[in-house]
Order: sequence, then C-alpha cells, then structure tokens
Amino acid sequence: MQIKTHIWVGALRRRVEAAGGFATIIAKGEPDSGAVLLLLRDTSGTITALSRVNMGDGKVSWQPIFENREERDPAAQEALEKRRKFDPDLWIVELDVENPGRFVAKD
Repeated sequence: MQIKTHIWVGALRRRVEAAGGFATIIAKGEPDSGAVLLLLRDTSGTITALSRVNMGDGKVSWQPIFENREERDPAAQEALEKRRKFDPDLWIVELDVENPGRFVAKD
C-alpha cells in the first residue's frame, strides 16, 4: 500500500526541520496520490530538481529534472512551470538544509 502524499510530505518536512533546515511547500498537489518534485538547495545556492517515481513494486526512484542550476535560471523556472501545468496534482517542495540529498534515499 502506498503512503498518501500529504502524509509523506509532512513527514519529510518534519525530518528536514529536525535537522535544522527548512522545507517549503511551493505547490500543494492532490493530497492522496499527487506526484512529488523536490527542489534541493545546496550551500552554494544552486538548485537540483528531482521527481519522485513510484516503481510499481512499492519502491521509489528519483529522476533528475535538472541539476546545479542557479535559482533564477529561466530554463529551470520554465521546466517547473511546464511540469506544474502538465500535472496540476503535483507537489513541489523545496529543501533548504545541509546535504539535502540525504532526504531522498530510497523509500
């Protein structure tokens, strides 16, 4: 059974905050089964975007959308807008914490 998206996002947010960081929900999607896109901000200020992909066997994989882009990079902004327009049920969550990649380990 797949955990509901809003529960997963809430747990992620609490884990990031417990580690001294911030998790900002940029866009709320469908609460039960919406897809998730994470924006990982590193200490240099660049952003990597990863899309959560359910593999069908209960496992999760993370697909890179873009990596190490400047925050105001027009191509990065366009990629996010395009995804959101294509999937209005999409959750977009930004993680601003040291070593944000540790929060995208396989579920």
